[in-house]
Amino acid sequence: MDKLLKNAFKIQIQSKEGFEFEEFVDELFLLKYGVDDYVPIRRNKDKGNDGTVLPEQKILACYAPRKYNRPDFETKVLGAKNKEGDFEKYQKNWKAEYPNWEMYVNHEVAPEQLTLIQGLDGNTSIKGIDQLLSIIDELTSSKKRKLAAYLGIENFFIQDYIQEIINDLLNASNVEDKAIHFDKKTLVPPQKKIELNFEQDDWDGMNSEMILVMEEFTTINNILSGYNDDEINVLKRRIINDYNKLSGSFKERLYNLTDQYTREYGNIKDDEYVKCVKSILLYMFEQCLIGRKTDSEL
Repeated sequence: MDKLLKNAFKIQIQSKEGFEFEEFVDELFLLKYGVDDYVPIRRNKDKGNDGTVLPEQKILACYAPRKYNRPDFETKVLGAKNKEGDFEKYQKNWKAEYPNWEMYVNHEVAPEQLTLIQGLDGNTSIKGIDQLLSIIDELTSSKKRKLAAYLGIENFFIQDYIQEIINDLLNASNVEDKAIHFDKKTLVPPQKKIELNFEQDDWDGMNSEMILVMEEFTTINNILSGYNDDEINVLKRRIINDYNKLSGSFKERLYNLTDQYTREYGNIKDDEYVKCVKSILLYMFEQCLIGRKTDSEL
């Protein structure tokens, strides 16, 4: 994951407390295991079960305080006078059928937490924010995006996609890094370039699509600002060369190159990924690097 996306996930997870954290864990594990292998449990009177992973015969427990406090954690796990702890409830109600018990917390695991959980009777473990982020990173792109949408951080996910696509194109490139320049003064409105490169029947649809993807041009600009000139030239040359290898109209080349990159580096069924690939290609189109040029751009 891109650092910004990873940090966005981390901040959102750490902000979840109590039942909200349990709901997040349910969402994560439903994406990881599917509805047939993970069973969420009601919040109240759960008998020490915050979620069941069927194929692993595992019961989950969740602890998400506003601020970690050792005595409160020990009470949560072991209980106190006249109050059962989560582990005691698990032993009484679930251990016979589900021999594995795992606790998830919304913070980094403290040494005393690890010692306490590992010292319990049975196959027990504890995982914190770092392990949760690792689980998220292992999800497919489409599932990761669903989780980002659930947490309200979709914009960071788009940025991560674009960064990933650019890196993949650079890593796969073996083209010469000759300087490629464009003069912003010669740029013409996208509509004129569309009219030059597309059949008239496609003008309205392409104008609408251009408006949609141009929302990502600022993000692309910001990401590219983190690369040096040689890397940016390699990227541009790679796209130009791949475009020139294709035949047909500009529309056919655009859609075929979008399909090619999506199949090579992403998921053709992921609409958001397809949009990001097309955004990068139309960004190059807007800069006059691919497609037929107007007289002022020649």
